[in-house]
Amino acid sequence: MARVGHQTGFSLLEMLITIIVLASGLLAIGSMYGAILNANTLSKQRSEAVVLAERKLEELRGQSYASLVSATDTVTAASSSGSSANYQRSWSVATASGGLAYKDVGVTVTWTDNKNQSQNIVLSTRISNVSATPMTIP
Repeated sequence: MARVGHQTGFSLLEMLITIIVLASGLLAIGSMYGAILNANTLSKQRSEAVVLAERKLEELRGQSYASLVSATDTVTAASSSGSSANYQRSWSVATASGGLAYKDVGVTVTWTDNKNQSQNIVLSTRISNVSATPMTIP
């Protein structure tokens, strides 16, 4: 009677199961990679839109109080931002009611993302009619 020796190693079935598990894991990682790239692109576009809105608010703060009016313009992304979106920027200026010496200013930046969906951000502030005068301390 021949004695059967103990065999070591992996069977063909074990190797096939391992390959299937690894392949499904790699496919899951691949699909997440695409979603991560899309989210990263949208994040870049949103950051660029916030920067454009902040720049417009600062520009409006630098104007004379009487010259603040509502308007729109179109801005292309900065070449260093990595974004390829075109942004439509509009701002509204409304005088406060009740004789208060400030204007409510809102800046809306709208763009179309890489999934062809409209996106927008809104920033608002108040700009007062009070000029800063230096104080002298006696």
